[in-house]
Amino acid sequence: MAPMGGLANRMRAVISAYSLACEVGSDLRVAWVRDNGLNARFCDLFEPVNLFDIEEVSGWKSILYAPPMKRNLFIPKLLQSGYGQVLFDDRLAGLQLQPGQLKQMVEGKRTLIGSGLGFYPSDPSLYTAFFVPQEEIREKVEHTLAGLPSNVVGVHIRRTDNAESIRRSPLEAFVSRMSEFPDSPFYLATDSEDVRRQLETQFPGRILTSGRPASRGTLQGMMDAVAEMFILARTSCFLGSYYSSFSDIILELNGKGEIVTRS
Repeated sequence: MAPMGGLANRMRAVISAYSLACEVGSDLRVAWVRDNGLNARFCDLFEPVNLFDIEEVSGWKSILYAPPMKRNLFIPKLLQSGYGQVLFDDRLAGLQLQPGQLKQMVEGKRTLIGSGLGFYPSDPSLYTAFFVPQEEIREKVEHTLAGLPSNVVGVHIRRTDNAESIRRSPLEAFVSRMSEFPDSPFYLATDSEDVRRQLETQFPGRILTSGRPASRGTLQGMMDAVAEMFILARTSCFLGSYYSSFSDIILELNGKGEIVTRS
């Protein structure tokens, strides 16, 4: 399978694929494509996984795992003809609530799945089993956590291009919810410097950040994203954004908190 999209989208797709493969008794091979959605190899971010093979893919080889469409002249469709079943998100989206149907479709077939969805029921513990940050990132996580108070609340506010998150999780909803923690500092991860400045004004001296600008287009930016995910997962409570797979996974890892939405 080829996990697609950003970091969190890929993580949930991988554990879905593993769970499905176990159900049908198939081997799993993950093609980790380095592209504009995630410009980093799996091995740049995580330790090796023993339960399935991971192939690092970039350049011209990535076309094998791309959805066929007009802009790529439907060439991937020709390259994918050797598979008995090819499923991308346009088909998987309709099957998310019908795992039995999906299992029946792929059983006994050589299947290519390209997805950024959580398309099959999975145990959340697989996130920590499969996605162990590489040593440099782990050291950063532990160093950061060592300097944070035990009552720190994690906050992830997604802005920029996510219109649904902005609409359903507005800043005023976060301010209202954060005000219910009068004695707690906040570890903030956001892709908006304006949000950071506004919260620093609203909660003076209580907003803690990594100190790095959010950037997902570089290897360092992706390493920082992994670190922030695992830091936020270990805060005393987590407040996340609606329609953000990054927030959704952190909430599953943390186990305490909520997705903040407009009242």
